[in-house]
Amino acid sequence: MSARIPLDVDLEDKLMYGLTPTRLAYLVIALVAGLALWSSSWALAPVRGGVATSLIGVGVVAAWGRFRRRAVDEWAVDGVLFLLATHRLRWTGGRSWRRRLRRQQQLEPE
Repeated sequence: MSARIPLDVDLEDKLMYGLTPTRLAYLVIALVAGLALWSSSWALAPVRGGVATSLIGVGVVAAWGRFRRRAVDEWAVDGVLFLLATHRLRWTGGRSWRRRLRRQQQLEPE
């Protein structure tokens, strides 16, 4: 008895317009956030329209955007991981800027 093994078992499902569930969520969240910004009254209509359109554009890029056959969110995660791996943050307790300010005041001629 012969059996055939499907080759596309490890691929993500496409729901709508060729988008996976994660990418569709990016688009829906961006659309809802853009609509919420547009319908609020925090600024004039042209400003709200520009910000809402920009936010929707970011969602569209996150949903469909690709660079060198990789999704934009994968590039973003890799960029954040690279920055975390190559840069070190150090907490000085807020004392270093005070010391520098005192030194600068002492060095200034009166």
